[in-house]
Amino acid sequence: MNTFDPLNYFHHIRLKLAELSAGLFNSFYIRMYLILTLGLIILNWLSAYIINIDVSQNLVILHYNVDFGVNLIGDVSKIYIIPLLGLAIFLINLILLAAILKQRHNMAAASKFLSHILLAGALFSNFILLISLASIYLINFYR
Repeated sequence: MNTFDPLNYFHHIRLKLAELSAGLFNSFYIRMYLILTLGLIILNWLSAYIINIDVSQNLVILHYNVDFGVNLIGDVSKIYIIPLLGLAIFLINLILLAAILKQRHNMAAASKFLSHILLAGALFSNFILLISLASIYLINFYR
């Protein structure tokens, strides 16, 4: 009789995740990218939290255009979309990187190049999102 054993299933998933993560943390440059990107993600969440705490009303300016001025006003809770987007970009790139490194034996040189592209993309996008949060802070509190 074939019965479903959830503990065995979760143990198998944990072993597969440990195998994939071991490949991720082997290289020094991957660890540095991950540390820097996670630091930026934490700064994004802290910035969004600070904006949420400092706001005295429920509405904030979410987007400002030099040509037209303020063109998006919304609820202060929408500010958390920005760090969530950064986290999503990071996780998607990390999953793609794990899939690429799993196939390393087929493409050794290409996997290193692609890992740089994916990790630098996640780092750069989180940096841009941090700049956008800083501009939202400046627009709302320094007028």
